[in-house]
Amino acid sequence: MEETFVPLRGIKNDLRGRLTCYKQDWTGGFSAGIRILAPTTYIFFASAIPVISFGEQLERNTDRIITAVQMLASTAICGIIHSIIGGQPLLILGVAEPTVLIYTFMFNFAKERTDLGPKLFVAWTGWVCVWTAFLLILLSVLGACSIINRFTRIAGELFGLLIAMLFMQQAIKETLHGEDRRQQVCIDGFQELEVSDS
Repeated sequence: MEETFVPLRGIKNDLRGRLTCYKQDWTGGFSAGIRILAPTTYIFFASAIPVISFGEQLERNTDRIITAVQMLASTAICGIIHSIIGGQPLLILGVAEPTVLIYTFMFNFAKERTDLGPKLFVAWTGWVCVWTAFLLILLSVLGACSIINRFTRIAGELFGLLIAMLFMQQAIKETLHGEDRRQQVCIDGFQELEVSDS
């Protein structure tokens, strides 16, 4: 059995493995001609549709501070960078519901704090992402992925259960409070019509 933490070993092994076929992946993709359009179109729509729907949900949950257009742009930029650095032209990268839930919880936390508030939410979120990136780089340098074989299937199932519970919580909250928001929109819309008629 290998030692658990050998700094940079995993990164070196990944680079060594990818360098042998990195050029071939790109030249093969470009030399495929028109045949590359079908998988490209599929991956585009497979990535764009969830980004737009989750972006709309995030736009609603963050009071339009983070919009669907921003989510689409960031996914496109990250996808291009990840494809070039990751060494595979057809990597799928996108937004998932746990990301939306985390940003929603972060927004609700920031909104209740007088020292943060909605004004500093984007800057605070940016710093959270910078520190997350730093910790992920540190974990990859230390080779922490080598301990994944010590986790059993129950860990993945518990994480799936957590995500399902968060989905149910959001659905129940939307069911209970969604009607109030729809009535408020109708009332506001009626008041706007009433004001514009007078």
